[in-house]
Amino acid sequence: MRRILPLLLLPAILIGACTPTVTLLTREPETSPLAESTSAPLAATSTPAPTPTRAPDLGISPSALKDVEVVAWHGWDGSSASLFAQMAAEFTLSNRWGVKVKVIPQRNLTLLSSAVDKSLRTPEHPDLLVALPEQLLGWQEALADLAPYAAHPEFGVGQDDIPTAFWEQSMLEGVRYGVPAVRSARFMFYNASFARTLGFNAAPKTPDEFRKQACAANAYWKMDEDLTNDGYGGLALEVIPNWQTPYSWLAVSSGQIFADGEFHFDTPENIAALEYVSNLREDNCAWPSASASNFEHFAARRALFITGNLGDLAGQKAAFAAAASTDEWVLLPFPGSQPGIVAYGPDYAVLKSSAARQLAAWLFIHWMLEPQNQARWARETGLLPVRTASIALLKNERASNPQWSAALDLIPLAGPYPQTARWGTASRVLADGFAAYFGSFPNATLEGVLKAMDKTVEELNK
Repeated sequence: MRRILPLLLLPAILIGACTPTVTLLTREPETSPLAESTSAPLAATSTPAPTPTRAPDLGISPSALKDVEVVAWHGWDGSSASLFAQMAAEFTLSNRWGVKVKVIPQRNLTLLSSAVDKSLRTPEHPDLLVALPEQLLGWQEALADLAPYAAHPEFGVGQDDIPTAFWEQSMLEGVRYGVPAVRSARFMFYNASFARTLGFNAAPKTPDEFRKQACAANAYWKMDEDLTNDGYGGLALEVIPNWQTPYSWLAVSSGQIFADGEFHFDTPENIAALEYVSNLREDNCAWPSASASNFEHFAARRALFITGNLGDLAGQKAAFAAAASTDEWVLLPFPGSQPGIVAYGPDYAVLKSSAARQLAAWLFIHWMLEPQNQARWARETGLLPVRTASIALLKNERASNPQWSAALDLIPLAGPYPQTARWGTASRVLADGFAAYFGSFPNATLEGVLKAMDKTVEELNK
């Protein structure tokens, strides 16, 4: 991703940015019968019979969609791109309406964004997109409102089966620009075996408990005569900048960077939230790593905690295997006044076109969101299903992958992030600023870095 802070932030601030990886999920149409009126006589105390809800008018009947082809663009590569193409082909061959889906990969989210921008100036644009919510909000005028489709009694999606943080990320001012395709999150990785060696038999549940265990881990590494390892033991800080970690620290401690349509990093609440991590660093209970990743540090007990996403599970398991370690490790939420995780990932969206193409695109989305298809996607990609009903279909996978199973259990603690098309820019500033602060520690002040971040966002959004 393009590095932007060297142009505008303080010279002391070091730069880097990364883009979250992404993935998908599913459910089958159920016909909702109309409510029947009661035959009981009317009385002053009787409850009126419910009035049947009229199905939203989608402009065309699914029976008229035979041979309608929709074009789907996405920004996945590798196995996710292959799986999506495979499932689109299966839908084309099996759906009862005769709808055809043609998939055109764009290789990554940046190329997808550029291709969509160009296509909107021509008659040749895709029908269906799989893109980040912030990208969708930049194309609002071109997107169909999916609320009527999602509310349809036969082809809709049960809102009560999709976590609120997933469901509302692309819903703005009553218009549904997208529905969740797949989600991931950033987690705290915790070496429970190392913690037991330190005398802790339970994972930390509060910021104070987290600090106590992190500092105890650092004290453990100071007990030998080797002075070169005295910084190890607590929380290993990020190796590659990402926005999910600093935003998680802010979110669990009542920080807020977007309000009334504007970004504000330098606020007392944000300073207080990030000072917690800063104090850990100052007391050597958190430490910077110069390695390519923190996997080896975590497996060697040089870190009691590291942060990572679901895509990191395989690498971390490999590091434990390479170290011949049988340590038990688990995934935890970020500690704070409201412990939690921040969910992120792409949504499905439909571009405005004809009633036939829009409905055909929605029927494919609906099929992809079927619980069994969501379970399949989660099983093969290792990401989070967006349908609660899918979790019950993943019992075998959960039994064989306890860390991933723990991630599924943390879905109720998931929260959203700012709903704005400008988040792509602001998130890079947040990632780079957080990394720069700790990269120049203790020579930079937290307030100074946050002020520079405010100035950078303001300049970039002019």
